[in-house]
Amino acid sequence: MGWAPFDRTTEPSEPPRAGADEAPAPEAALLPREPARRLAVLTCMDSRLDPLRDLGLRRGDAMVLRNAGAQVSDDVERSLGLAHENLGVGELWLVAHSDCAAQGGDDEAAVAELRRGAKRVHSVLPGVSVRLLFYDFAAGVAVAVAPGG
Repeated sequence: MGWAPFDRTTEPSEPPRAGADEAPAPEAALLPREPARRLAVLTCMDSRLDPLRDLGLRRGDAMVLRNAGAQVSDDVERSLGLAHENLGVGELWLVAHSDCAAQGGDDEAAVAELRRGAKRVHSVLPGVSVRLLFYDFAAGVAVAVAPGG
């Protein structure tokens, strides 16, 4: 018998213990609630992506939101609104990536989703600047994407 929702035949593994492989980070408790760079990042939930490391950010720099395909959905819109109004976020990085399962592995579809997301953010949060990035796993870099196109 598998476990829902993926009908796997094995039970999920135990969660890792905090600090098991690295030193604890007590400095996180000392960081302000507001992100230091007044930045939010929306990226895909793909486990190969590490948004802080891959985008040159540090703990406390940005609010990080993740979902399948980095889509600006209703819940993301709500979270961005709260981050903008209550936490001073004025910039959003929308980050898609190569070989995205949510986009059927189609890189052009992933870029198109970025552009759709940018339009949606501009329509509901006109005071937030939006930067589009595409992370290429093969090259190991994020490249800027033009908003039009």
